[in-house]
Amino acid sequence: MSVVSLFGSVDQAVFLAANQLVGRSWLVDSLLSLSLDNPVVKAGPIAACFLFAWNRTGGTRLLEVRRRVLLVTLVSLFLVAPAVKLLSEGRLAPRPFVLALPGYGLSDGQLARSAPLDVRVPQTGEMAARAEALRQGTVASNDFDAFPSDHAAFYFAMALGIFLACRSAGLVALLWAAMIVFAVRIAVGMHWLSDIVVGAAIGGLVLGVLQLAAVRFRQRFDPWLLRLTERYKGLTAAVLFLLLIETTGPLKTVERLRDLAGSIVGDET
Repeated sequence: MSVVSLFGSVDQAVFLAANQLVGRSWLVDSLLSLSLDNPVVKAGPIAACFLFAWNRTGGTRLLEVRRRVLLVTLVSLFLVAPAVKLLSEGRLAPRPFVLALPGYGLSDGQLARSAPLDVRVPQTGEMAARAEALRQGTVASNDFDAFPSDHAAFYFAMALGIFLACRSAGLVALLWAAMIVFAVRIAVGMHWLSDIVVGAAIGGLVLGVLQLAAVRFRQRFDPWLLRLTERYKGLTAAVLFLLLIETTGPLKTVERLRDLAGSIVGDET
């Protein structure tokens, strides 16, 4: 068995096991849908952990280090999304729920009809609407570029950065991301396990590179950052509030502004 086939078998086994929770209870489906549809449920606790770590006391030097790590974490999030988009560009990777309909693939050089995947669909929420649209022949543009997961890259980088700054808050953030963001997206058929693992690896890699680079300038940067954030506490709180709201998207406003700018430039040329 090839490595690709092995990963495919693991992906399918994990998905089918997790998917058994779906479609059996309206209450359970509603709770699952909350983590997909509601940004406060999905990302609010992680943002709260960020603020907890930012404001936690423990000595001047520790506060300097903590805020530098958290600031670099925020910066990394603006690089994680483009990195994932670059890797997923042009790659055909359908979401599990898309395979609930019969498809076609190559078998021994011949076009053959593939059996549909047995997918249980939530009774309510975004996934119920998307599954119904799929049955009607409407497919969302991003239903075929699920690999790697941008949510996994984004929220793992954010939770890991919090963990590097404050172990207790970071542990809560990592557990929330794993159980509420990642596991639910597998269970409802938004992503395969490999989408999540590779996405998280990309997020962790980008974060790690930036954190190591920031360490080199820590002697000058850390005291300056602490003085600045302490002197302008109100402005700092306001900026963090806006940035953390944007992370619940994740970065949907930035993405729309980028598309708008591209359209304007395209129209002018």
